[in-house]
Amino acid sequence: MEKIDYTISSTDHTKNSVIYTNLAAPRTEFCKMTITSLTTMANIVVLSKEDYFVLNGVKYCINNDYSEVSASSLTESLNVLLQSTYGVTDKQFFYDTCSRIYIASTNELTLTDCSYNLKLLLGLVNVELPLQSTETTTNVYTLRFPDVGLFLSTPVLYLASNLGSNSYKNMQKTTTSMRILMRITNSFFAKQPISATNGDYTTTVRCSDLSDVHFILMDANYHVVKLLSPLYLTVEIEAIPDKLDYGTDFSQGPVNPQDLIPMTEFAYLRDLTERGQDVTDEEIPAKIFIQPPK
Repeated sequence: MEKIDYTISSTDHTKNSVIYTNLAAPRTEFCKMTITSLTTMANIVVLSKEDYFVLNGVKYCINNDYSEVSASSLTESLNVLLQSTYGVTDKQFFYDTCSRIYIASTNELTLTDCSYNLKLLLGLVNVELPLQSTETTTNVYTLRFPDVGLFLSTPVLYLASNLGSNSYKNMQKTTTSMRILMRITNSFFAKQPISATNGDYTTTVRCSDLSDVHFILMDANYHVVKLLSPLYLTVEIEAIPDKLDYGTDFSQGPVNPQDLIPMTEFAYLRDLTERGQDVTDEEIPAKIFIQPPK
């Protein structure tokens, strides 16, 4: 059975976590695609100039990019931002013995909005805004963030692709899905290599689909990870033999490999669309593992 191995990498320094490519395909109709390994450096922009928070109706914008932070460095940076950039002297960030961050002020505090990256860092992933301060001592108000922040993105990363298999995630009040080719669950540290092998996902696609493949590195909440280092992938393509024609008497030949292909939702829906058929969301789960439409 024909197998082809590829090593590919990102080529645009402004989008290191994204790869657009085309892969030479086997001379069959279908093939199996597996991302056998992913390698990059953990130089992840966890806080950027686009990030902000809105406190007491005032929007404070971050004035720099950061790829490595901790509770101490984050509180120090936010205090410098308040005092030096915005001239605020009645509010200050602190962190407790568990590395949970809080704000203390002589005035009442209300956090009404916050960018995604700051929600991760401040421990607000599962918290609904606005948040109100409480009076801890006379004329001292404290706004505490309940969870420890995720200081180097989420602990699970995903490699998504237009040819991936559906993976479902429960969000706060909804369930969403993403087409996934790889799950990275190993521990990684800032400025150290991320190296992971694939033990979860293999997808079956038409060989013609390999002419336009997108790979995107995302965090556990399906947000694109901003990398400052190139992304490298190794890809294995395994050809699936084409179905042989035995006429109407199928007992004369062996089981046809394509009869057993577990089709991805992507491939199944595309095949139906080409044939002018509609399928409902309720019908999809029962129809994914079927013989390909002829």
